[in-house]
This record gives sequence, C-alpha cells and structure tokens, in this order.
Amino acid sequence: MNRIKEYDYINRIIRFVEVVAFLIISIVVIKNGSITTHAMNAVTVTDANNTTQTTVNTTQQQTTIDPAVPANTENIVMLPPANLTCEEGKAFVKLTWGEVAGVTKYCIYRKVTTNKDDSDEVFEEIASTKKLTYKDKAVEKGNLYEYYVVSVGVDETKVSSPSNVAHCFLEPDSFLVSSMVTKKNKIKLTWKEVPAARKYIIYRDNSKGKYIKFKETDKKSFTDDSVRNGKTYKYKVVYRVPVLDGTFIEKESKVLKVAASKIDPDKKMVALTFDDGPGKYTQEIVDCLKKNDARATFYVLGCNVNSYRKAVKNAYNIGCEIGNHSYDHTILTKLSAKEVSKQMSDTDAKIKKITGKKSVTMRCPGGGVDKTVQGAVGKPIILWSIDTLDWKTRNTDKTISAVMNNVKDGDIVLMHDIHEPTKRAALYLIPKLKKKGYQLVTVSELAKYRGHKLSKGTIYHSLRKKK
Repeated sequence: MNRIKEYDYINRIIRFVEVVAFLIISIVVIKNGSITTHAMNAVTVTDANNTTQTTVNTTQQQTTIDPAVPANTENIVMLPPANLTCEEGKAFVKLTWGEVAGVTKYCIYRKVTTNKDDSDEVFEEIASTKKLTYKDKAVEKGNLYEYYVVSVGVDETKVSSPSNVAHCFLEPDSFLVSSMVTKKNKIKLTWKEVPAARKYIIYRDNSKGKYIKFKETDKKSFTDDSVRNGKTYKYKVVYRVPVLDGTFIEKESKVLKVAASKIDPDKKMVALTFDDGPGKYTQEIVDCLKKNDARATFYVLGCNVNSYRKAVKNAYNIGCEIGNHSYDHTILTKLSAKEVSKQMSDTDAKIKKITGKKSVTMRCPGGGVDKTVQGAVGKPIILWSIDTLDWKTRNTDKTISAVMNNVKDGDIVLMHDIHEPTKRAALYLIPKLKKKGYQLVTVSELAKYRGHKLSKGTIYHSLRKKK
C-alpha cells in the first residue's frame, strides 16, 4: 500500500514537471516570433507504467501584420492593383487603378502590337509612379497597347502578381481603300497598313446589295482576278486587331465601287455625254457601251428618272456616271438661288433611290449659267467642247461628222439620248472611236486621269491633259 502511494506521488510530480516545461517552451517560441497562427495543440503525457494518459490543450496563438507599417517584411504578401482601366486621350492613353495598402510605388508594364512578328511583342516596364493614375504619351495611331500594373513594397523586394490586363486600340484617323485595274483586267485593292492589324477581310457585293466575305489576307493589298470585263463591283475591307483576351477589334472601310475595265492614262480618251434623258433609247446606248467596254455620262432630268429606272440602274452598274441636268429642264438663270438648289436636290433624290448615291457633276439646261447658278448648284458645272447640234439637225450623219471631224484627247461631247437619230449615231460612234484609239470614259474619270480636281461652281468645257 505504501509502495502504491509512493508511485502515485512520483507520477504526480512527473506530470507537473512536464506541464511546466511545455508552457515554458511555448512562451519562448512565441516571443521569438516563430508562432503566428496555429490550431489547438494537444500534448499527451503518459505515466511511467503506461497505464494512464492525460491530454493537455494549449490555446491558439495569432498575430496580425499591419501592411502599412510592416514589422517583418519577410511576412508581407503584396496585393496587385485592382480594376485597372485605360482610356484614350487626344495624344495619350490614361491608366487608372485601385489603391493597395503598404505600397511604395506602382510599376506599369506595356505590350505594343505594331508589326506582324509577334515574337518581339512582350510586356516591358515603361514607368513607375506613386499615384493611382498614369498617362502614356508614347503612343501612335493604329497601334494596340496592352497594360498591367504591379505593386511594389517599401523595401522594393516585395512585388505583387500582375493586375488585370487592360487594352486600348488607337484607331487610325481614316481607313481608305483605293483601287486600280491591272493590265490583265484584274481589280487591285490597296490600303494603308494598320500596324496592329493581323488580318484584312475583303467583302464583295453579291449584286443584291449584300456583302459576302470574299477573301482574307495579311498584306495591304488584294487582287481580284475573278472579275468580268465591263462589270462594276463593290468592295468593303475590314481590318482585324487581335486582343490578348482572345477577342477582336474590327473596323470596315467605306464602300468602294470599281468598274472592271482598264483606263490607260497615256492613251487618248474622250467623254461622251447625253442630256435630257433617260428616254426610250437610253437602254440601247447602254447596251452598246457595255459591249464595247466603254462608259459615258448621262445628265438626267429628275422628272424622267422614274419612267426609265432600269436604264439608269443598268448604266450605273456598268460604270457610267449619272449626272444632274435639273428636274424639269428649266433654264436655271431664270430662277432664284433657292429654286436652283431645289432643282438639284429633287433630282439627286431620284438618282439616289436608284444608284444609292447623289450625282457628282451637273450640266445646266441650255448651258445657261450665271453667278447665282454657280453659287447654288453645289457641284462642278460641266459644259462641252464639241456640240453635235443633234437636237437641232436630228440627222445621224451630221452628228457622226461633228464628232469624228473634231474630236481630240480630253474632249467632252454633247448629245441627247432622247432622239432616235442620235441613238443611231451613238451606236456607230462608240465602236468607231475605240478603233481610232480613244478610250470612252466618264466625265469624272476624264478629270481624274487628266489631272483635274473638279470644284463646285466651276465651269468646265473640256478636260485636256495638264502639262
């Protein structure tokens, strides 16, 4: 019995010593900063005879770090800036982001998409700031800029992970597409390169007013070799800029109308023009023009347009120009400026319903023009250098002679498509002039290839080659 009491007494002493030792060790560890956050700890004590077990629980110890005033930088984890956004200014990109506590500065990284070799496009540090905003002024139109920002700690050894990526595409001032017809009668489209674009998509009108995706290219030109001679085509070009998040930025050009027939600036050319129509002979003249890969300019009266819509449409579709000849052939010098303007606008409204565009040039009925008319028509005034007097003679041979005996490069020939003798003369003159080496073009084409920039209210009799 005494021995049992002695063992019990010894066991109590051993347990007391073990508990005290554990507490002392815990206090030392806490003071050294080694324990910050732990779960409940269980300490198991076993008596000498392994007959009983006692569990001692220690309380969770936790400390809090103030990121603004770090006591120990090794324990700081920097947070990245939140909600990075960017917007385009007049000559800069402005970035803004959310504040992060304990930060000494923010570093801005940028990637620029400017060429077709993506391999050299990486994020590079471009600046640092203590502010929550930054203006990137080293930017250019047509480039895509992508950014992220990182937080930097007080000792500059702690750097956060990147913020979200924000992008800004600086759209070019314009995206213009031009065209030419090659020697092999193909249509070549060209445009100014958009540096950030990785692809250009060409759409072509399907002749029903719907634009169908036609081709794709990474170059800044495209040649359509599927065109037919004498037919007019409409195109739109879309540039595509890929963004890091997998989306695209796209922008389309204006519609470009191109007639598939070649004009050689070094060869002779003449503009046949027909007044007072459209009429019952207009379509036959259009058919002859199409057959001979030729074009003309029809100065139409607004009051006649609806009666011959198909002829006007067909003329326009083969590349002919539809000009304005007033609404009802009133001599414009007898009208006020307001009345002259109405004659123009009413006729243009009729033309636009058929062709989709207003007229570019006009001709005054009877050639009547004065200062009031010049100021009110709002278009270049096209008169003529060869007057066939077909309206007066009504004689096919005289009309033909008036042209063939006088025609020169750059001439503008006046005829009227409402008279049958004129129609017969036109059916002879169109192939005959081509055999003589003349290219039959519209007034606007003649101006373009002879170096004239047509001005509103200015009178033109001929468009000869500028020296």
